[in-house]
Amino acid sequence: GRFAATFAKRYAGKVKYMVIWNEPNLSLEWGYQPVDPAKYVAMLRVVYPMVKAANPEMQILAGALAPTLASPGSAPDMGDLDYLQRMYDDGAAPYFDALAIHAYGWHSEPDEPPAKNVVNFRRAELLRALMVTNGDAQKPAIITEAGWNDHPRWTRAVRPSQRIAYTIRAYQITQQEWPWALAVCFWAFRYPWDAKSYQDYFTFVRTDFEPKPIYQEVERYAHPSAK
Repeated sequence: GRFAATFAKRYAGKVKYMVIWNEPNLSLEWGYQPVDPAKYVAMLRVVYPMVKAANPEMQILAGALAPTLASPGSAPDMGDLDYLQRMYDDGAAPYFDALAIHAYGWHSEPDEPPAKNVVNFRRAELLRALMVTNGDAQKPAIITEAGWNDHPRWTRAVRPSQRIAYTIRAYQITQQEWPWALAVCFWAFRYPWDAKSYQDYFTFVRTDFEPKPIYQEVERYAHPSAK
Protein backbone atom coordinates (compact mmCIF):
# COMPACT_ATOMS: atom_id res chain seq x y z
CA GLY A 1 0.00 0.00 0.00
CA ARG A 2 2.80 2.44 0.86
CA PHE A 3 4.61 1.68 -2.37
CA ALA A 4 1.49 2.18 -4.50
CA ALA A 5 0.60 5.40 -2.68
CA THR A 6 4.11 6.77 -3.19
CA PHE A 7 3.94 5.92 -6.89
CA ALA A 8 0.50 7.55 -7.22
CA LYS A 9 1.74 10.74 -5.56
CA ARG A 10 4.98 10.84 -7.54
CA TYR A 11 3.22 10.58 -10.90
CA ALA A 12 0.15 12.71 -10.17
CA GLY A 13 -0.85 14.51 -13.36
CA LYS A 14 1.28 12.14 -15.46
CA VAL A 15 -0.12 8.67 -14.83
CA LYS A 16 -3.90 8.27 -14.56
CA TYR A 17 -4.33 4.50 -14.27
CA MET A 18 -2.71 1.95 -12.00
CA VAL A 19 -3.16 -1.81 -12.36
CA ILE A 20 -2.86 -3.64 -9.06
CA TRP A 21 -0.93 -6.85 -9.70
CA ASN A 22 -0.76 -8.94 -12.85
CA GLU A 23 -2.56 -12.22 -13.51
CA PRO A 24 -3.00 -13.15 -9.83
CA ASN A 25 -5.00 -16.21 -10.90
CA LEU A 26 -1.75 -17.89 -11.99
CA SER A 27 0.51 -19.42 -9.38
CA LEU A 28 3.49 -18.25 -11.44
CA GLU A 29 2.39 -14.65 -10.81
CA TRP A 30 1.38 -15.24 -7.18
CA GLY A 31 4.73 -16.21 -5.72
CA TYR A 32 4.34 -19.83 -6.89
CA GLN A 33 1.70 -20.31 -4.19
CA PRO A 34 -1.83 -21.61 -4.78
CA VAL A 35 -3.81 -18.61 -5.96
CA ASP A 36 -6.10 -16.95 -3.43
CA PRO A 37 -8.78 -14.42 -4.51
CA ALA A 38 -9.51 -13.52 -0.88
CA LYS A 39 -5.91 -12.44 -0.33
CA TYR A 40 -5.94 -10.45 -3.54
CA VAL A 41 -9.09 -8.64 -2.41
CA ALA A 42 -7.49 -8.04 0.99
CA MET A 43 -4.64 -6.33 -0.85
CA LEU A 44 -7.08 -4.17 -2.81
CA ARG A 45 -8.82 -3.24 0.43
CA VAL A 46 -5.52 -1.90 1.79
CA VAL A 47 -4.11 -0.34 -1.38
CA TYR A 48 -7.20 1.43 -2.72
CA PRO A 49 -7.78 3.93 0.12
CA MET A 50 -4.06 4.64 0.48
CA VAL A 51 -3.72 5.46 -3.22
CA LYS A 52 -6.84 7.62 -3.20
CA ALA A 53 -5.53 9.53 -0.19
CA ALA A 54 -2.25 10.19 -1.99
CA ASN A 55 -3.80 11.00 -5.39
CA PRO A 56 -7.61 11.09 -5.61
CA GLU A 57 -7.51 11.20 -9.41
CA MET A 58 -5.64 7.92 -9.78
CA GLN A 59 -7.89 5.22 -11.24
CA ILE A 60 -7.35 1.76 -9.79
CA LEU A 61 -7.66 -1.19 -12.16
CA ALA A 62 -8.10 -4.64 -10.66
CA GLY A 63 -8.18 -8.11 -12.12
CA ALA A 64 -5.74 -8.31 -15.04
CA LEU A 65 -6.57 -12.00 -15.00
CA ALA A 66 -4.95 -14.51 -17.31
CA PRO A 67 -7.53 -16.06 -19.63
CA THR A 68 -7.30 -19.68 -18.56
CA LEU A 69 -9.56 -22.72 -18.53
CA ALA A 70 -8.33 -24.13 -15.22
CA SER A 71 -11.22 -26.02 -13.66
CA PRO A 72 -12.51 -25.08 -10.19
CA GLY A 73 -10.32 -26.44 -7.43
CA SER A 74 -7.49 -27.42 -9.78
CA ALA A 75 -4.36 -26.14 -8.07
CA PRO A 76 -2.30 -24.12 -8.55
CA ASP A 77 -4.14 -21.87 -11.06
CA MET A 78 -7.76 -20.70 -11.25
CA GLY A 79 -9.93 -19.88 -14.23
CA ASP A 80 -10.41 -16.17 -14.82
CA LEU A 81 -14.22 -16.32 -14.65
CA ASP A 82 -14.20 -18.22 -11.37
CA TYR A 83 -11.55 -15.89 -9.94
CA LEU A 84 -13.48 -12.75 -10.83
CA GLN A 85 -16.66 -14.09 -9.25
CA ARG A 86 -14.70 -14.98 -6.13
CA MET A 87 -13.37 -11.42 -6.06
CA TYR A 88 -16.92 -10.10 -5.98
CA ASP A 89 -17.94 -12.68 -3.40
CA ASP A 90 -15.10 -11.47 -1.18
CA GLY A 91 -16.19 -7.83 -1.44
CA ALA A 92 -13.86 -6.39 -4.10
CA ALA A 93 -16.40 -4.06 -5.74
CA PRO A 94 -15.74 -0.89 -3.66
CA TYR A 95 -11.98 -1.18 -4.10
CA PHE A 96 -11.42 -0.73 -7.83
CA ASP A 97 -12.54 1.82 -10.43
CA ALA A 98 -12.25 -0.32 -13.57
CA LEU A 99 -11.54 -3.91 -14.50
CA ALA A 100 -8.35 -4.80 -16.35
CA ILE A 101 -9.00 -7.57 -18.88
CA HIS A 102 -6.57 -9.74 -20.81
CA ALA A 103 -8.07 -10.85 -24.12
CA TYR A 104 -5.78 -13.06 -26.18
CA GLY A 105 -7.03 -14.60 -29.40
CA TRP A 106 -4.70 -17.58 -29.63
CA HIS A 107 -5.62 -19.26 -32.95
CA SER A 108 -9.22 -17.97 -33.05
CA GLU A 109 -10.55 -15.12 -35.15
CA PRO A 110 -11.80 -12.05 -33.26
CA ASP A 111 -15.47 -12.59 -34.11
CA GLU A 112 -15.59 -16.11 -32.68
CA PRO A 113 -18.37 -16.09 -30.05
CA PRO A 114 -17.35 -16.28 -26.40
CA ALA A 115 -17.73 -19.53 -24.51
CA LYS A 116 -16.70 -20.58 -21.04
CA ASN A 117 -14.56 -23.41 -22.41
CA VAL A 118 -12.77 -21.33 -25.05
CA VAL A 119 -9.99 -18.75 -24.84
CA ASN A 120 -10.57 -16.13 -27.51
CA PHE A 121 -10.78 -12.36 -27.90
CA ARG A 122 -14.50 -12.11 -27.12
CA ARG A 123 -14.01 -13.95 -23.84
CA ALA A 124 -13.79 -10.40 -22.50
CA GLU A 125 -17.56 -10.24 -22.90
CA LEU A 126 -17.97 -13.00 -20.30
CA LEU A 127 -15.95 -11.00 -17.79
CA ARG A 128 -18.04 -7.94 -18.60
CA ALA A 129 -21.21 -9.98 -18.02
CA LEU A 130 -19.94 -10.90 -14.56
CA MET A 131 -19.39 -7.22 -13.80
CA VAL A 132 -23.00 -6.49 -14.76
CA THR A 133 -24.36 -9.46 -12.81
CA ASN A 134 -22.53 -8.26 -9.71
CA GLY A 135 -23.86 -4.70 -9.93
CA ASP A 136 -20.81 -3.10 -11.55
CA ALA A 137 -22.35 -2.17 -14.89
CA GLN A 138 -21.44 1.48 -14.32
CA LYS A 139 -17.74 0.68 -14.17
CA PRO A 140 -15.65 0.59 -17.34
CA ALA A 141 -13.04 -1.94 -18.33
CA ILE A 142 -9.73 -1.61 -20.14
CA ILE A 143 -8.24 -4.37 -22.26
CA THR A 144 -4.73 -4.05 -20.85
CA GLU A 145 -3.32 -7.06 -22.71
CA ALA A 146 -4.58 -8.61 -25.91
CA GLY A 147 -3.50 -9.83 -29.30
CA TRP A 148 -2.29 -12.62 -31.49
CA ASN A 149 1.09 -14.24 -32.09
CA ASP A 150 2.48 -15.07 -35.55
CA HIS A 151 5.28 -17.49 -34.67
CA PRO A 152 5.65 -20.00 -37.52
CA ARG A 153 5.59 -23.06 -35.24
CA TRP A 154 3.77 -22.16 -32.00
CA THR A 155 0.53 -24.13 -31.70
CA ARG A 156 -1.42 -21.05 -30.56
CA ALA A 157 -0.16 -18.78 -33.31
CA VAL A 158 -1.71 -17.54 -36.56
CA ARG A 159 -0.21 -16.50 -39.88
CA PRO A 160 1.22 -12.95 -40.09
CA SER A 161 -1.52 -11.82 -42.48
CA GLN A 162 -4.16 -13.22 -40.13
CA ARG A 163 -2.60 -11.45 -37.18
CA ILE A 164 -2.84 -8.13 -38.99
CA ALA A 165 -6.47 -8.67 -40.03
CA TYR A 166 -7.48 -9.98 -36.61
CA THR A 167 -5.80 -7.09 -34.80
CA ILE A 168 -7.53 -4.42 -36.88
CA ARG A 169 -10.88 -6.20 -36.50
CA ALA A 170 -10.35 -6.32 -32.73
CA TYR A 171 -9.85 -2.55 -32.69
CA GLN A 172 -13.13 -2.19 -34.58
CA ILE A 173 -14.97 -4.44 -32.13
CA THR A 174 -13.70 -2.43 -29.19
CA GLN A 175 -14.64 0.89 -30.79
CA GLN A 176 -18.00 -0.11 -32.22
CA GLU A 177 -19.41 -2.85 -29.99
CA TRP A 178 -17.93 -2.42 -26.51
CA PRO A 179 -18.97 0.97 -25.10
CA TRP A 180 -17.83 -0.25 -21.69
CA ALA A 181 -14.21 -0.64 -22.86
CA LEU A 182 -12.15 2.54 -22.53
CA ALA A 183 -9.21 1.19 -24.52
CA VAL A 184 -7.57 -1.90 -25.94
CA CYS A 185 -3.81 -2.26 -25.47
CA PHE A 186 -2.16 -4.96 -27.53
CA TRP A 187 0.76 -6.98 -26.24
CA ALA A 188 3.39 -5.91 -26.97
CA PHE A 189 4.92 -2.85 -28.57
CA ARG A 190 8.56 -3.85 -27.99
CA TYR A 191 10.78 -5.90 -25.72
CA PRO A 192 14.11 -4.48 -24.46
CA TRP A 193 15.90 -7.57 -25.80
CA ASP A 194 15.08 -10.59 -27.92
CA ALA A 195 13.40 -13.39 -25.99
CA LYS A 196 14.54 -15.81 -28.73
CA SER A 197 11.26 -17.69 -28.41
CA TYR A 198 7.66 -17.44 -29.57
CA GLN A 199 7.34 -14.38 -27.29
CA ASP A 200 9.20 -12.26 -29.86
CA TYR A 201 6.28 -12.76 -32.24
CA PHE A 202 3.91 -10.76 -30.06
CA THR A 203 5.78 -7.48 -30.63
CA PHE A 204 4.92 -4.68 -33.06
CA VAL A 205 8.48 -3.39 -33.49
CA ARG A 206 11.82 -5.12 -33.16
CA THR A 207 14.26 -4.43 -30.36
CA ASP A 208 16.02 -1.88 -32.60
CA PHE A 209 12.62 -0.16 -33.14
CA GLU A 210 12.36 -1.37 -36.73
CA PRO A 211 8.59 -1.50 -37.41
CA LYS A 212 7.08 -4.87 -38.30
CA PRO A 213 4.38 -5.09 -41.00
CA ILE A 214 1.69 -5.28 -38.30
CA TYR A 215 2.82 -1.92 -36.90
CA GLN A 216 2.67 -0.33 -40.33
CA GLU A 217 -0.81 -1.71 -41.05
CA VAL A 218 -2.17 -0.58 -37.68
CA GLU A 219 -0.66 2.84 -38.32
CA ARG A 220 -2.56 3.01 -41.63
CA TYR A 221 -5.75 1.99 -39.87
CA ALA A 222 -5.29 4.63 -37.16
CA HIS A 223 -4.35 7.39 -39.64
CA PRO A 224 -6.04 6.53 -42.96
CA SER A 225 -5.46 10.00 -44.39
CA ALA A 226 -1.74 10.06 -43.64
CA LYS A 227 0.67 9.61 -46.55
